[in-house]
Parts: sequence; structure tokens; C-alpha cells
Amino acid sequence: MTTLLPALLAAFLARSPAHAAEASALFVGNSFTSVNDLPKVAAAVAESLGDALAAEMEAPGGWAFEQHANSERTRAHIQAKAWDFVVLQEQSQRPALVSPRTENQVAPYALRLDETARFGRPGTRTVFFETWAHKSGDRANCPHVKETCTFDGMQTRISSTYADLARESSALLAPVGAAWRKVRKTHPHIELYLGDGVHPSAAGTYLAACTIYATLFKKSPLGAASLGLEEPDARALQLAARDAALPPPRRRAR
Repeated sequence: MTTLLPALLAAFLARSPAHAAEASALFVGNSFTSVNDLPKVAAAVAESLGDALAAEMEAPGGWAFEQHANSERTRAHIQAKAWDFVVLQEQSQRPALVSPRTENQVAPYALRLDETARFGRPGTRTVFFETWAHKSGDRANCPHVKETCTFDGMQTRISSTYADLARESSALLAPVGAAWRKVRKTHPHIELYLGDGVHPSAAGTYLAACTIYATLFKKSPLGAASLGLEEPDARALQLAARDAALPPPRRRAR
């Protein structure tokens, strides 16, 4: 299994040249964020492109917005400093299950976290980290929500929920799920999942990192260090991230 080599990550993060742009970000999520240490990979991507991302995370396994919104630890971490960005990632299934009967399980807590991030911090921007669908759909919820029976159906529902959250809160949207869907269609040989068909492989985390880099810095991730991936695969992931996160005028090649 390809891994994002720790030595390579450390080498990039140990550099201290003058950076074109600098930003700080707190990632609030769960194992979709902590597996492969997404914040560190995003920081390494930024470093390799001449920018600096000081990133931390609050990501207990299995947590949803609900747990984070009710957690004194999470709220304290968010308010600990004036972050440039607070990146919010919901539990993987809940966004696909939103309906008039279940919408109170996601939106109220997402908006509370957004309010916490911006309280007394006018310069902080909330970013909703749109996640990917399970590889074969959500088998547990398929009998109740038919669209979740397939990857595409589940992804459509996830993407719609995150778009609604970003629109309602005037937040940024990091469309990792959209980039993920494109890679599955155009480069099916790149394995984005671990063996459980849910969590990200090294390539999946790299794709998320490139998409989040493009969202935060409003720059193309083309030319980023491959961080242990095969160069053609890394470039394919960079292109998918760029196309998902940036409008055409910002898609300049490096």
C-alpha cells in the first residue's frame, strides 16, 4: 500500500523559506481527517508550492458535528486563537441522510460550530469539508434511503448537504467529494480507499489535501510534491482537485 512517507512530510515542513502566502487552519472532524494526518499532508502540499499552512486538528474517531458542538474541548480549541480558517467535517453518513425529518441532526450543529469559529474573530472563515461517499454506498442505510445504495447516489446527497450548509452560513466549500467522484470515473486505477471502502488511502488523503489547499489559498495545486505517490497519479489528483475547487480563471498551470 502506498503511504505518504513521514520523512518526506517532515522534510517539506522543516523548510523555512519566505512564503508567498501564509495561513492557519484548525481541522474539526473525525477519522476522515485524522487517518494519514490530513492537516499535515495539506501543510506539506502548501510548503512544496511555496506557501505555509499552520494546521492543527480536533478529530476524535466517529465524531459528528453534534459531538463537536457540545464539546468544551472543541469549542476551546476553536477559540484558542484567531484562525484564518476553521475546516468542518461531518460524520460520513449523516449528510447523505438529511431529510425534513432528520435535518436537525446536521445543520443546527454545523451552524453552531460556524458561530463559534467566527465569534469575536471577524477574520476567520469557516470551510465545510465536503467528504466522499462510501465505495459501495451506505449498506446500513440503503433500505431506508435508496439513493445511498450506490456511491453516486450517496455522493450526490452528501454534496448537496454540504453546499446547503456553505450557502446558509456564507462559508467556503472544499469540494473533496466532487474531486473524488471525478477521479473514480477518470482514473479508476487510483485506489482512494483503504480496505474498508470508507476511509482514505494515502492517495485519497492527498486528493483531499490538494482540494483543501486550492480552497484555502485560491491557487492551483498543480506542481505540488507527490509525497510518495507515483508522479502521474499525483498529477491526476492535483488536476481533479484544481477542477473541483477553482473556477476556470484560477486554473492556471504552474
